[in-house]
Amino acid sequence: MQSIGVVAMLLAVSGCESEQHSGDQRSEGRTIDDKALTENVQNNLKNEPVYKFDNVEAKTFGGIVQLSGFVDTEAQKDRAGEVAQHVPGVREVENGIALKPPPMAPMVPTGSTNGNSRIYSD
Repeated sequence: MQSIGVVAMLLAVSGCESEQHSGDQRSEGRTIDDKALTENVQNNLKNEPVYKFDNVEAKTFGGIVQLSGFVDTEAQKDRAGEVAQHVPGVREVENGIALKPPPMAPMVPTGSTNGNSRIYSD
């Protein structure tokens, strides 16, 4: 019976260690803090009353939050950065959010050259 307890404890310890990435020099406490910051930033972005940033992701390393994803306007990008910056514990925000490209006009066929291909124009 004792061996089952030892095996369970070893599995629990090795499971915790495997969560840290190789080469990650953060302490276990810093890793936990960064995970909590990421969750708090994500929650605040999703609950932002005007924009609801569903297409924005946050990642945190050493208290620095990196935002990525797509929004429609520069104002939305700026607001997402403000929301992240105001989360307690965030040291800095790297705002890598990109603006969605404007929708393309549909291509309209203008004719046929040999029946197999068409020439399109905007």
